[in-house]
Formats: sequence, C-alpha cells, structure tokens
Amino acid sequence: MPEPLVDAHRDYLMENGWLGKYDPAGSAGTIGGASAEEACDHVVNRFLNSAARMQYVCSDPKDEQADVRDAVLDQLAEGRIHVIDLAAGNGAGTISMLSLICELRRAGSIPTLPLNVSISAIDFSPAALNHFAAILHKLSPWLASAGIVIELNLFNCDLTILGDFSETLDGIFEHARGRDVRRFLCVISAISGAKKEGVEPMIDSLKLAAAGLSHSKRSSTWLWVEPHVGKSWFTALADSIQLTLKKIKHRFSPKGDSFSLTTDNPMLKDPEARSFHWSDPHMGMSALSHVIVLAFKNR
Repeated sequence: MPEPLVDAHRDYLMENGWLGKYDPAGSAGTIGGASAEEACDHVVNRFLNSAARMQYVCSDPKDEQADVRDAVLDQLAEGRIHVIDLAAGNGAGTISMLSLICELRRAGSIPTLPLNVSISAIDFSPAALNHFAAILHKLSPWLASAGIVIELNLFNCDLTILGDFSETLDGIFEHARGRDVRRFLCVISAISGAKKEGVEPMIDSLKLAAAGLSHSKRSSTWLWVEPHVGKSWFTALADSIQLTLKKIKHRFSPKGDSFSLTTDNPMLKDPEARSFHWSDPHMGMSALSHVIVLAFKNR
C-alpha cells in the first residue's frame, strides 16, 4: 500500500495510544461501529485489510477484472465527481481508492489532471465517521500535491431507517446540484459482515440510492467490494440494485434464507471470489485476504 496511507494509519493509532492493540488475528469481529469500542477495534485492526482489498480491486494486478479497474480510473481521472460512501465506517475503502490514484499519479503512470472529489460518508456510527475524517485529514496534503482536492461531508445516518436516509440523500443531491456535479461514484465496502439479517433492513435505502442515481441527468457508477460471501442472497441483492440503477422492471422479495428475484433481463453471474496476499506493514509479514467485486453503471 502507498507509504503515506500506511503512515497516516500508524500515526493515528500512535496518537491515540492504540498501536499496541494492533492484532488483526485477535480482532473481535468484522462489524465495526455499533459502539465506540467496536469502531475503535475496527479502525485499529480492520482498516488496513479493507484498504488492501480495495487497492487490489482498483489496481487489478492480475488483470482479472479490467473493466472494474478501468471504470475506477476513468471516473477518478479529472473534473468534479461526488463519491457517496454507503455504510462508510472508517472510510478504508474510499481512502484507499483515492490513495491509489494519488500514487499512480505521482509515479507518472496516469495523467495528473485537476480532480475535485466531494465525499458524502454515510454511517450510523459517529465514532467510525470521526476515524474516517481524521485519517483523511492526514492524507489531504499528499492528495492535493497530486492535484486531488477533497471535500468530506459526514452524515450520521442509519440506513435501516428509510426516512432518515431519504432526507440525507436529498441533501446530497441538492449539494451536488449546487456545485453542478453530475457524476457520481457510489461505494460500498464490506457490509456483508452484517450477514443477511443485518443487511436486509438496509435494502430499501440501497434501492433508493440506486433509484436516485438512475436519473437521466446523472452519470453514475456503483462499486461494491466485499470479502468472500459465498451466499446466494448477495448475488440476488446485487442483481436487484443493478436493475434498479438501470431502470429495468423486476420483482424482488425475501424468500427463506435468500431472496426471490424475477425479471426478463439476464442476471449477473455469481461473482467469483479472488484470493491475494498483501504486505501488512505493521506486522512485517504477508497476510491472506479474499475479495469479490461488482461494478455497474446507470447507462
């Protein structure tokens, strides 16, 4: 991972006296933010793993999903874009994605063109969002040195409460309209740890986001990165989100341990899990991780 990203994470842990707690193997779980303690455990022990997962997807070193990599590079090449980070947590996915773009720019691998990124980070945990803001603040001067200017807005919002999210989403679109931003990148990074019973109450909000991003005057890309799920419910849900984004008629409803989805449109193939090793800079050793990724556009 880019050294400035690693340094920002290490410095943040040291400032708070948490570096000695770094033990990913002994972490309490994969869900962060239900309490301040869980948000702390997550930013200490899961941030780098999540960041490595997103970096692997966006750099695609084995050329396995070049369409996803190219979509990210295209969306973050220049101009103005609004990133909507759903269930953002500590922001590891979005921060890693932007750090990769910065690293590629500084290495001369991609052009350095003015890029203005407005980030709307949405999560029910104020503690997790504070971690997001603190780490991104440390990286902002480095990002700016490569022509990447960041504006971060935090939204303490529970995706399981549709009315709360609807109001938040309206505000985000109004803000973008005021800045004449019509390009959106919606990011979801690792919500499957909540399992089906935890994700199911969020579905109405996820589909509302997809419906809003389907607007004909908005150019929208949806990037969804997860650890290995291996469950049919995830594919059915992802299909429903894609169909909503593309304005394709379908019927979606719970069915036992999964969901029922009917449509005349061809469905997504079951996403393939990919495994990779990454260098854990705090432990000085190689770590194994897994990822599945889905990406789709509104048109």
